Amino acid sequence: MTVSKVIKYLFSAFNFLFFVGGGVVLDIAVRIRNSKADHQMTDELLTGVNVLIIISGVTMIFGFLGFFGAMRETRCLLVLFFLGLLVMFLMLMAVGALGAVSRSEAAQEVVKEHVKQLLPLSEQPKEVQESFQKVEKAAFCCGFFVGHLDWGNSTVVPKLCNCTDTSRNCTDLDGREIYSSPCMMSIMTYMNRVSDSLMWTAFEFGILMILGMAFSLVVLCPCRGSKNSII
Repeated sequence: MTVSKVIKYLFSAFNFLFFVGGGVVLDIAVRIRNSKADHQMTDELLTGVNVLIIISGVTMIFGFLGFFGAMRETRCLLVLFFLGLLVMFLMLMAVGALGAVSRSEAAQEVVKEHVKQLLPLSEQPKEVQESFQKVEKAAFCCGFFVGHLDWGNSTVVPKLCNCTDTSRNCTDLDGREIYSSPCMMSIMTYMNRVSDSLMWTAFEFGILMILGMAFSLVVLCPCRGSKNSII
């Protein structure tokens, strides 16, 4: 008995979308990973992003295996596809949990304690200062907690703290206008967005994997007697 053509081609189309989806998620996760230094991402959140990169990469591989297995009606590949999705589904649950943990008050307090160790900013290595100045430029802010005072004194406050957007909250510092809003709120907002992205990606991808496992089981049944089966 051969696999129904309708089921086979539907499953093949599903795996093609699965492959493309894995590529899209991989691109998003890599972008988030590359912005880690600019936003002081927590280790828990970074771990979730790294796991998501692995899952999305492996998803592309298994998407190809599922497509090839369905077209060739090879039971071995379909079983491998099912087991792979099951393992990745469990890993996705871990990613979602890490995203939820990163939104907790305890995790945010850990970030604040870590940031306090960087004060005053003027005494940090040049690469740390340059990395944080990117945050100040992007978020129209200055300092972490108490504005320009986090740099140490007025003479070392960087030019990127200068208020170039008069619609923002600004203050006078020795004859120049600088942003008065600290950056900690922007950092926390960014972390929450990444956490939300991890949780929603895990949820949506998890649904696709459940559908994929159900689909593979439907395709596997007719493959029991297929001449191409090697199990």
